[in-house]
Amino acid sequence: MDALREIENAANLARSQEAELDATFRSASEDLARMRGERAGLLRQFAQVRLDLLQKDGLVKELDAAERGAVDLINEARAALDRLAARQAEAQTGHLQAEADRHARADEVTKLLSSLEELQSRVEPQVRGTPAWIAQKGAIDRSEKVWGAADKKASQAESDRATKGKPYEGDALFIYLWRRGFGTDQYRANPLVRYVDGKIADLVGFAAARVNYAMLNEIPLRLREHADRCHADFESERGKLVAIEQDGLKQAGSEPIEAKLVTARAALAEADNRLTQADAAVKALDQERAKLQGEGQESTYQKALDIMTEADSRMPLQELHHLAAQTRSSEDEAIVTQIETLDRRAAATEKQVADLRQQSVELARRRTEIEAQREAFRRRGYDNPMGQFSNGQVIGNVLAGILQGVVQGAVLGQVVQGGYSQRAPRADGGFGGQGGFTFPSGSATDAPPGVWIDRGQPGGNWGPPSGGFGGDDTFKTGGTF
Repeated sequence: MDALREIENAANLARSQEAELDATFRSASEDLARMRGERAGLLRQFAQVRLDLLQKDGLVKELDAAERGAVDLINEARAALDRLAARQAEAQTGHLQAEADRHARADEVTKLLSSLEELQSRVEPQVRGTPAWIAQKGAIDRSEKVWGAADKKASQAESDRATKGKPYEGDALFIYLWRRGFGTDQYRANPLVRYVDGKIADLVGFAAARVNYAMLNEIPLRLREHADRCHADFESERGKLVAIEQDGLKQAGSEPIEAKLVTARAALAEADNRLTQADAAVKALDQERAKLQGEGQESTYQKALDIMTEADSRMPLQELHHLAAQTRSSEDEAIVTQIETLDRRAAATEKQVADLRQQSVELARRRTEIEAQREAFRRRGYDNPMGQFSNGQVIGNVLAGILQGVVQGAVLGQVVQGGYSQRAPRADGGFGGQGGFTFPSGSATDAPPGVWIDRGQPGGNWGPPSGGFGGDDTFKTGGTF
């Protein structure tokens, strides 16, 4: 489906952009750490030039230790991120393959359903013109009338029971005796209570009222049971008609196509499961990366920078200028100038790192919104092979807007819902003018081989791949095919 492919492509594009941002962020962070190391080296040179700097030996040792610690942290972080990047690349490759495989399986199901529709359009008029079909259709119509009359009578009795039962139920004494089962085998009481209840019964005329109220309750139950039996008879007659239609399809050669459809639907279900597993693998690595590249004190790069900053911050630039001005040598002043230049570059790089971190967080948020809508797309059954969208260009524009940060992800769900429809029935409208093939919505996920399920939204029930034309004058796939 083109709409689903667009959503998947947008999510994959966002992931590619995230990977590029990650690489740039790592490079900038390493540059910043390297500048801190250069500053420490320049401070060591300054200390060596300034023989009168009382803290020379201690400062050099401290800077050396800080630089070694920072380098070790950076190397460790680089190795961990490299390993994670390789695993993410592998997982993303698997995810792309799972998406492609799922689309291929869905296309195969669509192709087979179309073949069945073409066969059905040829066979339907022939089968519905046979004496057996016409006779059985008459039996269905008669059974439906009987069921309709029985259901109407039962509904009327249920309505009368609700109305006529109110006076009885509004009488506290009558209801007290009724609930205790007075006058029946279920009544249990000691002699004193039995004597008092008898007096109450005589007072309210319970004996006659109990019979009337019991009949008022019993009649709707009996009528509803009769209506249910009539409905079961109607369904039985419908089943006979479906059998006639199934036989007509089989004689026309539907069985090989249906057998292939069973296999194709099972393959689609497996492809759905593999895609779900690939999604889970990618998400798990996303969480691992977020933890590894945590902000603030959780960031390995930030810890390395903090070590270097702490070491060289004990010699502020202003103090270095003051010390250099006290000598006639230009060497120490040149070192201070280099430190000053390095500080400006480091400040610019620090800003770049902060901006890249923010961009990465924002891009991850947009990508997550798209992926959430992709999951909702599948969950609601929009990946039905026979589904279609009338607003593909709008969907593309909304996806572009999400990637640019000007549209919220929820808008995509609204646009998708507004443009979805199932493929229209064939042009002849089916027998009786009530439409032709009615294709199920959703996907084969969680269904046993050859069975579609309804995942909630939108469109119709799901059934087995074979069925018949349906006893309701409408050719349909799935149970009422």
